[in-house]
Amino acid sequence: MGRNGWIVLGIVLLALAAGAFFLEGFSWVTEETVIDAGPLQVTAEEEQRVGLPLWASLVLGAGGVVALAVGMGKKG
Repeated sequence: MGRNGWIVLGIVLLALAAGAFFLEGFSWVTEETVIDAGPLQVTAEEEQRVGLPLWASLVLGAGGVVALAVGMGKKG
């Protein structure tokens, strides 16, 4: 991987680390049918959440710093 590749990888990893740190995960809503009795249908919305631990953002950030250091240290 060339110099620019390492720099781009470092920037991407740092951006992912910042997103993981500030967002602390992501969530989505699912809709389930609770009762389905002929013409009567009752649905419920349920929020699903996946949390990202702090160590994940720290590992991504460290990887980004290392990739930037490698990219800046290479010649050519």
